[in-house]
Amino acid sequence: MSERDAATTNTAGPGATVGIQAEEVHNSTVYQVLPDAPPHQKYALGVRFLEDGLPTQARKHIAEAIAHEYDNAEVRFHWMLAMLSKRSHRDLTPAERAQLEDQANVLHKYPDNEWKRALEAICELLDSQLGAQDDPALALEKLHALPSRQRDKIIRHLDLVLTGGVKDGLWAEARQAAEDARLSADRLDRVWAYFELDPIRPRARKPAEEATTFADRLRAVLWSCLFAVAVGHLGWLVVVHASPLPILAYLVALVAGYVGARNGLEWRYRTERLHAKDRDYFGHSRINRAPEGGFANRVDHSFTYYFTKYAPKGANRDAWLAETAGIRNTLRDEIVELYREERVKIGQVNWLIRYLARDVRDRWEAGTLLEYRERYRTRPSTKLWCFLSLAALIAATVKVIDAAAQEDLLAAVIATLVALLSGRFATMQWLQIASERRRFADEYREHDEQLELRHAEYLRWKNKLDSTRPSEGEMETWLTCDKTMILDVALRHYRLAWRDIIAHAFLQTPARYYKRARVSGGPWRYSKYDIRLFLITHDGVREVATELDFERGSRNGEERNNFRFDAVSSVHVASTGGSSYTLELTLMNGPTRNIRVIDLNMEASDPAEDTSEFIRINLDSAGFAHTLHILEGIAAEGKNWIDRTPHVIGNSRDLLTGVDWGSREQAL
Repeated sequence: MSERDAATTNTAGPGATVGIQAEEVHNSTVYQVLPDAPPHQKYALGVRFLEDGLPTQARKHIAEAIAHEYDNAEVRFHWMLAMLSKRSHRDLTPAERAQLEDQANVLHKYPDNEWKRALEAICELLDSQLGAQDDPALALEKLHALPSRQRDKIIRHLDLVLTGGVKDGLWAEARQAAEDARLSADRLDRVWAYFELDPIRPRARKPAEEATTFADRLRAVLWSCLFAVAVGHLGWLVVVHASPLPILAYLVALVAGYVGARNGLEWRYRTERLHAKDRDYFGHSRINRAPEGGFANRVDHSFTYYFTKYAPKGANRDAWLAETAGIRNTLRDEIVELYREERVKIGQVNWLIRYLARDVRDRWEAGTLLEYRERYRTRPSTKLWCFLSLAALIAATVKVIDAAAQEDLLAAVIATLVALLSGRFATMQWLQIASERRRFADEYREHDEQLELRHAEYLRWKNKLDSTRPSEGEMETWLTCDKTMILDVALRHYRLAWRDIIAHAFLQTPARYYKRARVSGGPWRYSKYDIRLFLITHDGVREVATELDFERGSRNGEERNNFRFDAVSSVHVASTGGSSYTLELTLMNGPTRNIRVIDLNMEASDPAEDTSEFIRINLDSAGFAHTLHILEGIAAEGKNWIDRTPHVIGNSRDLLTGVDWGSREQAL
């Protein structure tokens, strides 16, 4: 059951990992491209990765496009953004710095257009940050002269590169843009759909096959033949008797028998169907519940929750649940029977349980919940004809037997006994065959009607999810805006200007009681984040931690820590099972603080995805490399880290393979 459907009480302590409430991997082609795809497709995929907050993947694909001679000012613009996104100068390798510096020397080969001017603006901003220009005003002037689509991208992706006076000049605009975009595009009404599991296709319980067999039909035919012979012999004796009244009685008996059989069959069938439906709607409540944590148990909880949520207005909920216990258990058993498979999650079925609860509610309010009672009620005329036919049959049969006995007593007695015996068994067999055939036809018609209604609801719900679910770019934009507002609050609290900030880093990790979802090839995104901000100033480190409720766009609580550079004793990354990472920060005057970075649960990822690449994508999304680089530098060098020239810093190695990230990308 998703969080938007039911509130959850959190009783875990700070830092605890409680567990995942829901998770989904959306099947999508957004990050898929064939290895032999043309370079322009690889470039487009790289830009998509960049806009979705995965610059490492963006660098890889854009570099491949450039290597295949797909090169122009627009491509180089996005390549530079990918090189600098979520990184500071200190995170770059010497080779990467050289590549960026060389870019200014080849600007002349591109035609003069908006993309070339955007490239020039980036180069001048980098020069102003590295001290090549004393006054950043010219760089800012060139930046502000750009069209908004280039300017906004530069401000967003160079966030960790731009500091000091340049950042001061851009901050008011960036903060206002973040505040305006944070709840844009109906965020609060759409984010929930990203974490909603894709609905499983509708199913309906098929009717049980006809219980009659070939042997049953054969016996019915044999008994009927014997009955026909016995009745025919009685008729022959009556005809031989040659009296008009017995012959008329014989004909009346045949007609009465036929009419009585038809109405008796109808009466019996309707009575049996009425009892069967009553068992479905008013059967005894379940006594033995399914084991906790299993699929059947989750279905139990969902039925109870949704029948409670969708109780009729003004109705006593306890009375409502008691009245619908029978139909609720019948529907519950159907859902468990239809979907009890290893890979089916309750979130995939909740749409159907919701629909069934609303359907029962709507029929209850309309007074049609028990309409089957009217449908299967035996009409008085049917009962009347049955009784009249039986009376006429008895009277006529007595007259026929009397006439036959006068003609041939022994033959009449034998024929009568055989007719009674064979008639009884033939009637029972044909009643069963006819009832089963009609039951199967009725239930199959109900099955088709139910499946059609469920399919319509499935399409409605799926279309709603598809039209509501945000894109990866929207999710990343909203998260970036949230982090910008958290940064603004921190700067205001500490009364710091950007000229006071040497470096800053965000570390976003899953909070407690989170839901998570992702598209194939993308990172996990969470309904709740623990956002940790590190502000590096000349006086030390300011750390601000807060819980971000991403679905509601709100922050819950705040924790602040301040420590000097020399207070950092060590920084260590602990890995468990290859897919869980914890950052261990040890201060001189306190215990080790464990910050859970990611806990990927690799079983939830696509088996076709490369494990190391999947982990890299999630670390990249979390801002892990930049944060680790800053804290490791402070732990190793203390305040001297500030004065160390960035040109010789940035040899960050891959935690998974020991391979230098920058060198690996350069090789591409």
